[in-house]
Amino acid sequence: MRTAFMVAALGLLAVGSGAQAAPIVYSFSGQISGALNGQAFSLSDYTLSLATDTDTVFQPRPDFRPSLYNSGLATLSFTINGVSGTFATQFNAFSVTLGSGSGQRALVGFTEAEPFGNDLIDVRDPGLLGYDLKTGIVSASNSPINFLNFGTTFQTSAGELIFLDDYDASATFRASLSAVPEPASWAMLLVGFGLMGAAIRRRAKVTVRYA
Repeated sequence: MRTAFMVAALGLLAVGSGAQAAPIVYSFSGQISGALNGQAFSLSDYTLSLATDTDTVFQPRPDFRPSLYNSGLATLSFTINGVSGTFATQFNAFSVTLGSGSGQRALVGFTEAEPFGNDLIDVRDPGLLGYDLKTGIVSASNSPINFLNFGTTFQTSAGELIFLDDYDASATFRASLSAVPEPASWAMLLVGFGLMGAAIRRRAKVTVRYA
């Protein structure tokens, strides 16, 4: 019985404090102009969202640019003017610090998968200096758009999407993090509770007889 309690306690401890991979959603929102499936929109509300996991974050060139981080490729979703869809090409999120000293600037954005590798949107914000894509942040609010891939047509599930103009467009970057226990922690916890249940059942079967 004591062993079962110890295993369960260790499981709870691991669930509460273990290093964990976590789902994370990177998103940009604001207002933008363009056309979707042939229908023009002007400074309409938009959201771009990419859901992945912190375990997919890597440094593609730590020897050349150690401040550059990429997430794994994933499906990019969007909502524009109330219409939702997904891009046909996968994207990844990236963050990088450029320059040095007082001239440093930090960029965060979405990049299209190879073979093209075109950026879709980048923003710059001092609050993103040193950001490695592994934590949840909401610091980049109404950030200046450093680059918007306007004039390029993207294939989506809702038709062709093109951003026509970045004049007065706005962007807010968010990274929403959700911590989840590792599978091994859950397994330890379940084993402990299983042992406790078995011990309780054995005790229940003991009968006491009086002479």
